[in-house]
Amino acid sequence: MKTNNNSKNSLSLWNRYLAALSYPDYRRFWYSASIAGAGVWGLIVARGALAYQISDNSSSAVGLTTFAALIPFVIVPPFSGILADKMDRRLLVGFGHASNIIFALILAIIYFFYTTQMWHLVLLSLLSGIARGFQLPAQIALVPNLVGKEDLLNAIALNNVSLQGSRLLGSIVVGGLMLTTWGVGAAFVIAVVMYTLAVLLVFTIKTESKGKIQKGASLWTTISAGLVYSYKNPSVGLMLIFIGFHCSLTMAFESVFPSHVTNHFNVGIEAFANLISLFGAGAIIGVITVAGIRDNITKGRYLFVTGIGSSIGVLILASAPTIYFGLLGAFIMGLTQAPFMSLSTAYIQSVVPDEIRGRIGSLFTISALSLMAIANLSYGTLADSFGSQVVLLIPPLIFLVVILLFLVGLKSMRALFLSGFDAFEKA
Repeated sequence: MKTNNNSKNSLSLWNRYLAALSYPDYRRFWYSASIAGAGVWGLIVARGALAYQISDNSSSAVGLTTFAALIPFVIVPPFSGILADKMDRRLLVGFGHASNIIFALILAIIYFFYTTQMWHLVLLSLLSGIARGFQLPAQIALVPNLVGKEDLLNAIALNNVSLQGSRLLGSIVVGGLMLTTWGVGAAFVIAVVMYTLAVLLVFTIKTESKGKIQKGASLWTTISAGLVYSYKNPSVGLMLIFIGFHCSLTMAFESVFPSHVTNHFNVGIEAFANLISLFGAGAIIGVITVAGIRDNITKGRYLFVTGIGSSIGVLILASAPTIYFGLLGAFIMGLTQAPFMSLSTAYIQSVVPDEIRGRIGSLFTISALSLMAIANLSYGTLADSFGSQVVLLIPPLIFLVVILLFLVGLKSMRALFLSGFDAFEKA
């Protein structure tokens, strides 16, 4: 009898935290995203460390590289959102991975056989960002077609588990490679292998996923459909705005981290990878917790708590007297920021109809990643002038003020934070 109870408990835990993995096509998608994510984060850490080294320790150079990788999300998504609602989304995801095979391979060749220059990193980061700009709206829109609606938050949370686990793995690998004679160049080679495996897995997904473009509609009508929907459905529009504040004020500091670990903590550049790794470890725990949430009231309250925690983690990192307390701050950042993004993404995807999901996904990428691009470049430049600590202190304090203003001044946001997702949609 005891064995049966244990079996039921195990099944219950599986259904609560890993339910989305019971869908075969989602499993294939999840494996692909996990492997590609390791390649992405390996490249981000490697490019940032290399830019910092070849530019005489300039945060502006790291910010420029990050900016180049993210700025395509300002220009590309309106068009990639249309493609994600017109074409098979699996093809667009595969195209993004395949393109990055080429760009990572070029980086490896330059590193090992030529002298790497800043323009190499900036140009290839830009091209990689363009490819991902076409990929991400399709990837966001694909997930709801692979699972049932009741398991959508679980699927998105597990997606974030794979992303953050990849951040952890990729950062650990790159940090170790920095200490070898191969240097960060080996990270570029590993990224090629990872992206290749990801492409092969994407094309094993059998579920067809397409949106719907209105016949005879003008280009402007087609492009602006996501904006019109967000305007007519204020809860979606407000959530996109809230995401934009969160990403630009708590999640856009990759350009500052190398300077912070070397100048503020007075340790080697390898600690940059350690910082990203601890963020990833915290994020894994945070999103696994979110994966088990089922009721909408808890989702809303947890969004409020993780929003506050997102700022607190950055403030701890900024004011930490030693690298060890800094790593704690990075862990708290991951523990709160990743669940925040899982919850906000799940809300949007749960209420948006499939025929327009690609274009709403493009608005999401603009709201999150384009603002992060601008903020990263700005923070890196400011860090060179005023120091990393000042730059890490001010934006999260502003975000705490934003949360307070939303709570006090907006009835719908107050309903979201206190009464959950259903109350937010009806307010």
